[in-house]
Amino acid sequence: MANYTIAKRKTGGQTVYAVRVREKEKGVVIFSRAKNFHSKTAAVAWGKHMVNKVESCLDETDPDLVDCTLGELIDRYIGLKDASNRPVGRTARNTLLLIRRYPISQMLVTKIRPKDVISFCIERKQSANHPTPQTISIDVSCLRKVLKVAKSIFGVKTDDRCVIDAYAALHDLKLIARSNRRERRLEHSEQSQLLEQLRASEHHHASFLPLADLFELSLITCCRIGELCQLRWTDLDTANKVILIRDRKSPNGSVGNNCVLPLLGNALDIIERQPKQTELIFPYNSRSVTAAFRRVRKRLGITDLRYHDLRREGASRLIEQGFSVEEAARVTGHKDLKILWNVYVSIKPAHIHLKERQLTQS
Repeated sequence: MANYTIAKRKTGGQTVYAVRVREKEKGVVIFSRAKNFHSKTAAVAWGKHMVNKVESCLDETDPDLVDCTLGELIDRYIGLKDASNRPVGRTARNTLLLIRRYPISQMLVTKIRPKDVISFCIERKQSANHPTPQTISIDVSCLRKVLKVAKSIFGVKTDDRCVIDAYAALHDLKLIARSNRRERRLEHSEQSQLLEQLRASEHHHASFLPLADLFELSLITCCRIGELCQLRWTDLDTANKVILIRDRKSPNGSVGNNCVLPLLGNALDIIERQPKQTELIFPYNSRSVTAAFRRVRKRLGITDLRYHDLRREGASRLIEQGFSVEEAARVTGHKDLKILWNVYVSIKPAHIHLKERQLTQS
């Protein structure tokens, strides 16, 4: 139901009556318009007239004039994505829900300015967990994404200009920064140590995860652990030694991004020795796998090694073995070769020396 409110204000020594007409649907503002008048009578008349037009669906106002708070916009965005069966990713969802807890979420989106974005980042920096500039940069990106699509999806009068205009100051204040490039790879005997301990962990009475097989397959296929835990028996082609990976992660969205993965080395042997209990080859929670990996790594005293680093290790080994970047991308699933080379490939100096010796001998 639409309604109007009138506020008496002093502007430039004169008294004005600011009237705002709003309509809500399930607690979300779907229409909002404001106008100032020098007389209360005129303000009341306009307010009643607009309420009547809105409720009679006669208002011809451009939907861009709809207003709502940032918090309401975030709720609508998450709700729409969930309803469309393309839910917001775990990291983005947690980030948006975190933004919901800050004062900026109570602001009308039409009123958000670059200084408000900067203030939000300062508040984040001063919060109890003291997030890094890289983490705050993710927060800002998620905020920008919601504001960027608000106009076309929800008809909200806003865009991402307030975030774009804040970037220079955010970088100058060192509040945001690009993620540091990781080059961590397996060193010395780390692979053998990890495999030994992972196999030992499998014999624990409470263990049910094929940790060693998953570890080896992660290195060979360069797959994310989440992708391995979604592989299906029906997608396995043993004759051609390939398997279909469904909804592989992509900057343009994972849904429908299916690709055929060539099974190199002993990858097919590892898969075929798994018990056929469900439609999934590895019917396990990927987070349980990474948690078990962290416990083993910690027990061995290995530092600064993440499970996702195995993807970099696998990609780098493909290049070191003589595969071209294009061929390696066929395995890793990268469509942007620049990302594969800059982010995932890290060639060791020892390989350069080996290459030199081979060239010299030939």
